[in-house]
Amino acid sequence: MTDPTPETDPTAATPPSSLEDRRGSARIELADDGSSYECVRTFGAPPERVFRAFTNPDDLRVWFPTGAPPGSEMTVCESDPVEGGRYRYVMVIPEHGTMSWHGEYTLVERPERLGAREWFVMGDDDPTGAPATQVLTFEATGRGSTLMTMRVDLPDPEDPETFVEQSAAGLQSSLAALDELVSS
Repeated sequence: MTDPTPETDPTAATPPSSLEDRRGSARIELADDGSSYECVRTFGAPPERVFRAFTNPDDLRVWFPTGAPPGSEMTVCESDPVEGGRYRYVMVIPEHGTMSWHGEYTLVERPERLGAREWFVMGDDDPTGAPATQVLTFEATGRGSTLMTMRVDLPDPEDPETFVEQSAAGLQSSLAALDELVSS
């Protein structure tokens, strides 16, 4: 994964201040064994606004689908952001069919931390198997911005090339759309 330049490094002492400087600035690192990844990015809004964008269906409908191929449609977006609450997102992806994310919130400390267990399902089946686990932290960095750190432990190791080509690219695009939403 390419390291961000000092101007776009989300962990720099002075985080990027403009939306354009932050675009594409997520640092995404897959563990050597493919069992987890970490994503770090700065957003141009305070933690409460970024937290809400990760949990509010109206916000999720705006930014989440942008990481999917053109023509994709989000058909279901549900979220109950309380510990033990559930979320479910369903998208129809051209040439791939239905994909869904089923999750259960395991940690809700508004606006600093959000944790969940999540199952990704291709097709219309119910989730089975071990979930991915994730914890997101939202840290105020000054000037009204937020440093987000997302740590995801995967149930099955990812192939590094496939991860970079598919998952990381979609995540980078979605997070840029989220930043545009919360920064306006």
